[in-house]
Amino acid sequence: MKGFIYLSDCARQHPDGTVSLLRGGIDRIHTPRNQPINFHGSFVARMAGSLGEAGMHDFKLRLLMEDGQTVVPDITGRFEIPQGGGAATAVVDFALILPSYGRYSLVLIVDNHELDTWEVRALEAQVKTSGGQQ
Repeated sequence: MKGFIYLSDCARQHPDGTVSLLRGGIDRIHTPRNQPINFHGSFVARMAGSLGEAGMHDFKLRLLMEDGQTVVPDITGRFEIPQGGGAATAVVDFALILPSYGRYSLVLIVDNHELDTWEVRALEAQVKTSGGQQ
């Protein structure tokens, strides 16, 4: 089984199995000091299986802080690889407030095997003042 995960502002799945993305590939969130670190968008996970992997599978999306602690409860579900092999896609919309600046990892786990990881960094935004940067 192969899989990948992607982060975008917005994603929509279509009946033909394709996905439309808006501003895909987000890997940084900039937030001014003393403001909540709002994090919202869509996780896109695509899993592809071979002939021998046809059938039902369990997946888990996990968001971890750099110390390994989970940020929110795991997102879990099931998907089916069709007879003859093929792919399945999961699109999950989210909105949350991150606890601190730093590195976060979104992990895709299928049948208890890690298939992919997407890293995003929450950074302090540089605020411009009339005299330049602060």
